[in-house]
Amino acid sequence: MYVKLNDMNDSFIDLIIQKCRKLFLSKLKYYDVSWKYLKHSSMTDQILIKVIRIKNIESKGYQEVKEEKIIDTYIDVINYIIIMLIKLDVFFVLNINKISHNDVIRLYNEKFKKITNCICTNVYVFKNQSISSILDKMLSLKKEISFLSFQKLEGFYFQILIETILLLVKKNY
Repeated sequence: MYVKLNDMNDSFIDLIIQKCRKLFLSKLKYYDVSWKYLKHSSMTDQILIKVIRIKNIESKGYQEVKEEKIIDTYIDVINYIIIMLIKLDVFFVLNINKISHNDVIRLYNEKFKKITNCICTNVYVFKNQSISSILDKMLSLKKEISFLSFQKLEGFYFQILIETILLLVKKNY
């Protein structure tokens, strides 16, 4: 089963990207590039924690922490995955130890451009996509992370990222 994306979805995707970018830039000021010191498995754990939080909120039908809306948790997942993709680029593709804020922002924007292009060229998404399927993929990734090549790891994260964005569009929080 498929659902066709429409112009309204495109506007919502743009809104999501704006929210993600705003939060990312704010956190970059406060935390700098502290993520570069974390292992890939630690970053994966951060993403997994957020995905589990979303799953728990959706299964309960309500959230106990009212200050942070579920869309904020989705945005955290999206940003953590993009950070992971940047981290992979920095260490495997660019092979650099020191990176400026401008470089990080450029890479961040490049990732979103790639995501937007991918979503725009693939106008259909699976209707039965769920946070549970994303959780299953994250748990599978966690088991295999130390055995995956850079390309497979990047592809895995990219797929989860697109599915997360499209799921958020489908939920329309």
